Amino acid sequence: MLLADTSILVTHFRNPTAARATLIASEQATVPGIVVAEFRAGGRTPAQVLNGDRVLALFDTMDTPKAVWDLDGRNQALLASNGLNVPLVDAIIASVAIVAGLELWAYDAHFLAMAALLTGLRMFQEP
Repeated sequence: MLLADTSILVTHFRNPTAARATLIASEQATVPGIVVAEFRAGGRTPAQVLNGDRVLALFDTMDTPKAVWDLDGRNQALLASNGLNVPLVDAIIASVAIVAGLELWAYDAHFLAMAALLTGLRMFQEP
């Protein structure tokens, strides 16, 4: 099982591939509610919403553990003290991955920089 960032969903929405769909299924990719919300915020037309439904149906969803919130605040402070400012949503997603003990699958480059600073953040590398 692995945790998918919004960048994975957006990429699959824009350019669905059989290989990515297979990877999502074989790795039992899951998303937390904040990814669902961020992804849904991009739907502007009925067709986009419908296509978004199809993408979301490929992923399991998980609740956000309470421990995420304290860890996320600490993680954001650590990142900022090291000169790395990231979007709030991405910091939360990284904290969810750490607390859940899941590898994070993301295409945004700043997650690699975050992984260098945050203990326990492991990044998934596509085969």
